[in-house]
Amino acid sequence: MPGRLALVAGSGDLVPQAIAAARAAGWEIRVLALHPRADLDAEHPFQIKVSRPDQVLREIRRFKATHVCAVGGMHMSDRERETFAEFAGDNDVASKGDSKLSQLGAALLKILGLPFIGVHEIVSDLLAAEGQIGAVSADGELLRTAEFAFAAARRAGALDLGQALVVAGARIVATEDIGGTDELLTRCRVYRERGLIGDGRGHLVLAKTAKPGQPLHVDLPAIGKNTVTLAQKTGIEAIVVETGRTLLIGRSEVIAAADAAGIALIGIAAQDD
Repeated sequence: MPGRLALVAGSGDLVPQAIAAARAAGWEIRVLALHPRADLDAEHPFQIKVSRPDQVLREIRRFKATHVCAVGGMHMSDRERETFAEFAGDNDVASKGDSKLSQLGAALLKILGLPFIGVHEIVSDLLAAEGQIGAVSADGELLRTAEFAFAAARRAGALDLGQALVVAGARIVATEDIGGTDELLTRCRVYRERGLIGDGRGHLVLAKTAKPGQPLHVDLPAIGKNTVTLAQKTGIEAIVVETGRTLLIGRSEVIAAADAAGIALIGIAAQDD
């Protein structure tokens, strides 16, 4: 049954959707914002200072939360990563990757006795299904390219790089970095305009997957309508995502945009976890 939910809000359109869905389901909510957001002013959010994780835990205790959910994009500087890791008991002073920070965050909540829940448990119909998702099919060489891109994205994730990459045929041309998927597609659009990619027979494909072993409750990869718009401008012919571990934010809008752009949406199940 719904209880008291501490909702850690990052960036993106999914945050207000998750808040509304949680309230409709009967959760009592306390919003803790990682970044200032004018659209959350009515929530009077607790503004998180990553340099003071003790204050965040104190606020969660004060609210008497029964569950914690992290929603939206979350970005931290090297100093913030180091501070958080030190607070969580990691004595290695080096900046941590996203996978390590997720593990440390889960460990802290376990100490508090609070379970993480995934946003897909609050907002229904978010996770990508397997196979063809929209009206545009992919077969032959395009499907083989999509499968290659998916496997490459999983390998990149194992190195704790970004969750997305772009391939041209059987060539990896760019991987996601701290700038996110939008910047990845923007870079690839420039590469295409310069004639570096997209002028041969190889298909341009965007792959987005969770990192191997990544839990379902935090930082799942996501695509929205804007992802499809940028992909179309880049010349992307197919977007392949991980079944059951990729969020389709505004599913009907994403599918409609992909169909209109002639982009195939494909879900593939990972076999390496």
